[in-house]
Amino acid sequence: MRRFKMLVFSEPFEGQDEEFNAWYTNQHLDDLVALPGFTSAQRFKLHSVSMGTTLNKYLAIYDVETDDPEGVIEHMFAVRDTEAMPMSPAFNIDPTSVMLYEEATGVVLAKDKA
Repeated sequence: MRRFKMLVFSEPFEGQDEEFNAWYTNQHLDDLVALPGFTSAQRFKLHSVSMGTTLNKYLAIYDVETDDPEGVIEHMFAVRDTEAMPMSPAFNIDPTSVMLYEEATGVVLAKDKA
């Protein structure tokens, strides 16, 4: 089985952070991991930008395991804004980016520093 990380950079509409974050954290993550191929999800809030620019202050990283990545993503978009995956009116989809990265190496851990 192939392994991927799906990165979603997102943003709420102006002044709707509280509603957006409640929906994303309490509903949307669970909706996504209930779909075939998705195994876990975690959200992050931008702390700082060290290089380059960003349009989004929120990031969600999803673990995906599948031999059909195109099918998993196609299904995800097919159920968007349905009962299986309702969208929040606070979610500003225009600046959103969704990217799928395939695992290229294993995890590299820090060597014991003791």
